[in-house]
Amino acid sequence: MDATRCVFLLIGASFLCQADGRKTFGAVFPHKHDASNKFPFPIPPIPGWDPDTKPWDDYLYPPLNLNANELTRHHSKPKVHLTSDSPALNGSCVTFTAKLEYPPCQKEDANGDLVWDEHCEDANGQLRSGYVYNWTSWLDDYGFGKCPDVKKCNVFPDGKPFPQSNDWRRKSYVYVWHTMGQYYETCDGSSSSVTINTTNIPLGAEIMEVMVYRKRERRKYSPLSVDNTVFYVTDKIPVAVHISQKAAVNQSENVFFRGKDVVFRVHLHDPSGYLKTAAALDYIWDFRDGNQLVTHRNVTTHTYSRLGTMNVKLVVEAAFPVECPPTSAPSTEIPTHAVTIRRDTTQGQLSTSQASSTSITLTTDSLPSTVASVTPGV
Repeated sequence: MDATRCVFLLIGASFLCQADGRKTFGAVFPHKHDASNKFPFPIPPIPGWDPDTKPWDDYLYPPLNLNANELTRHHSKPKVHLTSDSPALNGSCVTFTAKLEYPPCQKEDANGDLVWDEHCEDANGQLRSGYVYNWTSWLDDYGFGKCPDVKKCNVFPDGKPFPQSNDWRRKSYVYVWHTMGQYYETCDGSSSSVTINTTNIPLGAEIMEVMVYRKRERRKYSPLSVDNTVFYVTDKIPVAVHISQKAAVNQSENVFFRGKDVVFRVHLHDPSGYLKTAAALDYIWDFRDGNQLVTHRNVTTHTYSRLGTMNVKLVVEAAFPVECPPTSAPSTEIPTHAVTIRRDTTQGQLSTSQASSTSITLTTDSLPSTVASVTPGV
């Protein structure tokens, strides 16, 4: 009886070790997220994403060998390049794009298949043609509805099925995204993009990673490449100012002539169009010669009447509509107002505006007589 009990205990321990030994999504990626110094903590979940503590199917998706020598040896594989439109204003959306870069003499045809460039000579001076990979070995059982084992066909590393689409043949790559202890999966062609909202993401820098797999023979997937990029979430509107003057001859040094219009053109980094939802967007100028201006336009002009160096200051302030708090006597419906408050509240409090300030140094000079008589050009 005791011997039988020991056997059962040993078998149970063996099964437990096998289950606990499965890799998680967090273990597969090289970057390990540390949220100990972030606020708020824990980081709220990204809608549609899953925690990276879930198990990874390392049989169907063998982990990528991150050894530098191993990656160099497989130089004939496509590499992924990850970019983003960061920095992102808190509350806006940030988009990440992963694009495959093919080795020399390889290209994608009109059907999305990876083929050899018939006009390109390889390192041995030979021309090659046809498919780079043997796609036909799995076409018969890869199509939706043709695979008898739904757990081993057309599924992501976490077992979720691929989304069905008519252009499935063009989506030969699996992209697994990873950031802030969470992951997301897409099935796409030579490029793929994801967009996340930054409302609940803490301010500061974060890392986004992407790992790409290619459909291999039959139902296994072959790891190709991994890349990462740093993105930033800020509560200051990213601003750039371009200064110009038609008569200026030393414009690159921000030297402009007195008595002539200086054009200030403001460029806001807002790729997701978040600032278009603002109730008001103000450009507050201090030209540092005793003149100030508040305008809603991103282009303004100013003429300096004296010589010297000016440290121009610009504050860009956006106001968003918020509902007023309820009162003790709710006799009527609470209206919605556009409120502007500077973002100088303590961390964690809700602000109804975003503001950013910048300074530009320029120098005014006298207009030479030889230039004054010439019609100014652009």
